[in-house]
Amino acid sequence: MNRIVLFGCIAVLNACTTSHYPVSMIHPHPYSAPSLASQQIKYYIEIVNRIRAEGRSCGDAGYFRAAPPLRWSDALYRSSYEHSRDMWRTREFGHKGSDKESDWTAKVQHLGYGSSFIERIENNGYTKWRHIAENIESGARNVDEVMQHWLQSAGHCKNIMNPEFKVFGMARVGTKGSKYDYYWTQDFASHQ
Repeated sequence: MNRIVLFGCIAVLNACTTSHYPVSMIHPHPYSAPSLASQQIKYYIEIVNRIRAEGRSCGDAGYFRAAPPLRWSDALYRSSYEHSRDMWRTREFGHKGSDKESDWTAKVQHLGYGSSFIERIENNGYTKWRHIAENIESGARNVDEVMQHWLQSAGHCKNIMNPEFKVFGMARVGTKGSKYDYYWTQDFASHQ
């Protein structure tokens, strides 16, 4: 039986403190994530927008009306892939990067500490954001399973249903048969 770990975080103007808003201090050096097949991207978009098309309760986060469809963002995909790969390589699970060789943003930005999801998103080219959020998980084998897990968590569900978001990217990295199989990251954003 796989261990399922869920976590979500959101950064919003007036709700989270960040020195990067409204002007990013990062000069992007995007991660070279492998290309996703167009069919895979299409399926990710389809499943997320199918969920957003219906109102739903997100537990303690409350009820959310149907939200407008999201578009795919290559920058958010690169950010998601970078973090999923870092978690998989280091077996460290959290929104903070490992500050090891696989923490690309920490390395190329010379941070001296593990990257935050804000820094990864900006480093991968999405620097003019108004709202951003990140969902992570380990243990889900496929996109249907990870989406169901996230919908069972108030914070993750809230991120998915948030009508402020306009774009997203997501990625899975791992090897079947490893301790946690796969690590997932899903990043959301709205434009400034």
